[in-house]
Amino acid sequence: MFKNLTYRLKLIYLGVGFIVFLFLSFKLAINKTFDLKKQCNNYEMQLSQLKNAPQQMAVIKSKLNEIDQRVGVKNIDQINFEELIIEHVSNYCKNNNLVLKDYPGIHKFSQQDYITETCKITVEGSFIKLLRLAYGIENNFSYGKVSSINFYTEKNFRTKNTELLLEIYVQNIKILNNE
Repeated sequence: MFKNLTYRLKLIYLGVGFIVFLFLSFKLAINKTFDLKKQCNNYEMQLSQLKNAPQQMAVIKSKLNEIDQRVGVKNIDQINFEELIIEHVSNYCKNNNLVLKDYPGIHKFSQQDYITETCKITVEGSFIKLLRLAYGIENNFSYGKVSSINFYTEKNFRTKNTELLLEIYVQNIKILNNE
């Protein structure tokens, strides 16, 4: 069959056969080698990440502790949170001649697995002392975090004086125990 073909056709058939041979060898051998090389690189990358796992776990735990500290997640019940915040504020007010004007109690809001407790406290006094109170609660009160403060003035009609008031909102976030 090939004896009757011209050299030109034989060369064309040889070229086509060579291309088919290259394609088949790529599909059967070389392509699998590239896939194995990619898989090996992925495994090496995962292995290098696993070598750093203890340091990454320590970093993640420290970040989680920092978030817990900022948010104020503690395992205390409502009565203790109320008592602690009132005790902290009343001691400061007594030592610095401030007046605790209003404390309506704790407002609870639950969503999914969390309970957010918000405590609103209104205190009357001078600006510097009120600012120090807000700063003290924010930095020294570890059972909750200050979510908002509001300074405003109010006219006292009995004494006919203008009073400076501070509203402090302290929040504590708890995880519900559904066990």
